[in-house]
Amino acid sequence: MDNDNNLWQGLKQGDKEMFLALYRKYYHTLLFIGLKEMKDAHLVKDIIQQLFLYLWEKRETIQDARDVKSYLITSFLRKLTADWKKSKQSGLLEVVWSSYPEDPQPNPEEKLIRKDEQSHLFQLLRDHINELPNRQKELIILKFYEGLSYQDIVQRTGLSHRTVYNKIHEGLKKLKLGIAQSRQPRSAALISLLNVLASAATIAMAQKY
Repeated sequence: MDNDNNLWQGLKQGDKEMFLALYRKYYHTLLFIGLKEMKDAHLVKDIIQQLFLYLWEKRETIQDARDVKSYLITSFLRKLTADWKKSKQSGLLEVVWSSYPEDPQPNPEEKLIRKDEQSHLFQLLRDHINELPNRQKELIILKFYEGLSYQDIVQRTGLSHRTVYNKIHEGLKKLKLGIAQSRQPRSAALISLLNVLASAATIAMAQKY
């Protein structure tokens, strides 16, 4: 911890060697965490670079970090999430996160545990989606994984709004039935997630009319 504080103070004072030492110390830790959240290694590495570039550019104004490791992890995850949203790759993940109540001020370790749990649900659901008929699978992925609007999906597929909605709704119902029958340990959590998605899909369709 003392070494981290020394490196942090060195960064703030413009010591390039201290800055590079901090970067080397936590690069692989952040890379490991990032690759657990998403499989795009290029994007994860880019976010790490952006984070440390930001720290260097703002070194004269950044505040002291009580826990340097926690500060870096929290900042990295926040930036990674923001980039997901910009690239519209987090449509479903945003719904997942918003469906789980958070403590008023969870510590960084609790945040990591929660995100790991949610990412696990995300992957479990994707496995079930892959078992759907091709058209239902395609539309659900476009809507909740790529974050497309109904209008965007209509333009991409040539289907009507009503057909797109019906196929997505049928797919979600089929997923709920299949998950319930599987009786796997996370069935209740997955079904709860699907209920959230079904509600979101219905609201989005209602706003169309």
